[in-house]
Amino acid sequence: MKKLLFLAVKDMRVLLSDKGNIFWVFGFPVLFALFFGFMYSEAGKGPSGMKIAVVDEDKSEFSSSYISGLESDEALIVVNLNREEAIEQVRKGKVSAAVILNEGFGDGFEALFNSDEPKLEIASDPSRRMESGYLQGLLAKAQFEALGDKFADQEWLRGQIKLWRDEVGGSNALETEQSKLFLNFFDSFDTLIKDSNDGSFSAGFKGDMINFGKLDVSREYEGPISPFQITFPQVLLWGFLMCTSTFAISIVKERTDGTFDRLRIGPLGYAHILGGKGLACFITCIFIVCILFFGAKVIFKMPMGNFPLFFLGLFCTILCFVGLMMFVCTLGRTEQSVGAAGWAMLMIMGMFGGAMMPLAFMPSWLRRFSHFSPVKWGILALEGAIWRDFKFTEMISPCLVLLAIGFTFFLLGVLMLRRQDS
Repeated sequence: MKKLLFLAVKDMRVLLSDKGNIFWVFGFPVLFALFFGFMYSEAGKGPSGMKIAVVDEDKSEFSSSYISGLESDEALIVVNLNREEAIEQVRKGKVSAAVILNEGFGDGFEALFNSDEPKLEIASDPSRRMESGYLQGLLAKAQFEALGDKFADQEWLRGQIKLWRDEVGGSNALETEQSKLFLNFFDSFDTLIKDSNDGSFSAGFKGDMINFGKLDVSREYEGPISPFQITFPQVLLWGFLMCTSTFAISIVKERTDGTFDRLRIGPLGYAHILGGKGLACFITCIFIVCILFFGAKVIFKMPMGNFPLFFLGLFCTILCFVGLMMFVCTLGRTEQSVGAAGWAMLMIMGMFGGAMMPLAFMPSWLRRFSHFSPVKWGILALEGAIWRDFKFTEMISPCLVLLAIGFTFFLLGVLMLRRQDS
């Protein structure tokens, strides 16, 4: 064990002697933590500052009220253009979408809900589909708010009732009894509005159509869930990826400059040399965790869930990437080839595992490949301990997968190193 410690200390000193290594192993994960933490702190508020072009071809009181509702929404930046200019702005990517209010938009309910000839059209940028979906919700909200203003207008509402009554009375598609039933309803409705004491009638279209209750599935704490609590596992994995790449390249460097051969000539076995590298990588990963955890806990007051399970998930995740490091160092015979091939492999793992893009944003067929990425299982294990409130039995599955992946890569790496040296 003493030999392993001396070798690990040697590798740590070599690592710290290079300022570039210090930044990429310790500094870069900290910057990543700050970037993702602040980015996720605004994620729950939806898109902000979405710029849209509005074309008012109706020029009615209702369309003006509708546009005023859009302009008052903090999530939107509204510019008024004609049809040609608006579509051109969308094509050039200067606005997210163009909202076109056709003639007849404010003619009443039939115009608003007529699916055969829609009075509202949206020209959206195909590269901004997520914003387009969010925009449709905002447009529906503004439409119901504008309708609420109309419902408060007694004369307008009575005019709508008269229009419906005339249509029912002149229709030949209804039987006599059905027609009589509708006409009695409209008469009663008109009398109710006419006799209202306050001179106005509101049908409750103001505000949200549905009152959504929100249930938090994460562990309950005294304070709110911190965005850094959600991004902490993701950032830890980036630190482990950096550490894996750095130590893999260091093994190749020692093999090319003869250090590896000189160590083998001494009273050190093959297992001692590789074990020392693995121990140094493991200790460096622990240092990364300590730095990031100190910042998240002390500076950003990040809540922590189950500490024993966190240490279990952390231990299994680090062992997995130590084994991965042994395999990455065999992807080439020079520092340049291992650096390029290693980072290509690690970046793919990070992309499929959710370190770059949340898995929920991926297509379903692409999401299946995440099961082969240790990044996905590492994030799941750490999230389970930090805020998903995993039980020990629920932690077994990701931990076993991590250990299996790490052992497989370690074994492949050792076998390939022996074969290359022979």
